[in-house]
Amino acid sequence: MQVNRSLPQLRKPIYSMIYRIEHRIETLAENAVRAETLSPAFNLLDIKFVHWEFNPRDGWMHNYWLATGNIEASSLDEAFKLHREKLARIVPRVALIGQCYVDSVFQPFLILREDKDVAFFRYVRNTGAVGLMFMDKELKALNQLLVNSDVPEEFYYYWNDAINSIGYSPKLLLMFSAIEALVKIRNGPATGQKDWAKLEQILGAELKRELWGERGDSENALRHRLVHGEYFRPEDSERNYVDLVHKKMVVYFNSVIFREELIDDDVVNPQRHLFGNREEWRGFLKADDRAQLNLRDALADVDRDSINNMERYETVYDPALIGNY
Repeated sequence: MQVNRSLPQLRKPIYSMIYRIEHRIETLAENAVRAETLSPAFNLLDIKFVHWEFNPRDGWMHNYWLATGNIEASSLDEAFKLHREKLARIVPRVALIGQCYVDSVFQPFLILREDKDVAFFRYVRNTGAVGLMFMDKELKALNQLLVNSDVPEEFYYYWNDAINSIGYSPKLLLMFSAIEALVKIRNGPATGQKDWAKLEQILGAELKRELWGERGDSENALRHRLVHGEYFRPEDSERNYVDLVHKKMVVYFNSVIFREELIDDDVVNPQRHLFGNREEWRGFLKADDRAQLNLRDALADVDRDSINNMERYETVYDPALIGNY
């Protein structure tokens, strides 16, 4: 009898590594916890929070905090996911208690694996706004809307607030309110009754169903969930509903209100804003002998000389790092 002496196939073990994550937080809150010390700071969920730059003479310089933590994980993606989940618990609570602006989502970060001499770096900077032309065609549209009685004034108020706001959820909620004002049956038998046919005319059947549901069955629709205290689900991130609703509204006004194309339907990045405009770079970074791989020094170098002309750091492109860091 032949005996199979080959070793059994064992499942490849998953080894965890230690990742140091440094993350900038932009805020108007000045971190003064234990302010009697030379370095005010506090620790929560294994993340240390310090003011970006502080000294007793000048006080709290810059509107930033530095959040630093070590994460044990099997990959860069897993490490950042765990780190982000911690910040998602802390940052909104800081906004409530501190009563001021706090943002970590649109901020730079640096991730260094303990056995590597290169770090993953996300660089973010504010940019200016690019204007759009208001010409004869737009003036014609304005004159028509001033005499049109089919669109209630409340719609314009909400839509203007939506365009002037920054952030995905506030924009979307204000757009929902604008649409509610537009499809509300005036002088109807019940307060707040909406014209479901008009709602579908504006959004189309599929988008109306995703956002408002069906008459008498709206509990799982996005608008109902957001208004009634249920935040976004993971599947909601698969589509940009602000962009979709905006385009539907442009089509509705052109086809139904104006009956000609007076609002451009191919504008890139509609709802442009004076504030909150950013651009980013993501990739791997290496320090020379004069520098260390940390977020503050890397940002100072790139802010001074640009990402392609840094003095003490260089970008690294290595296909072996992608998916294996």
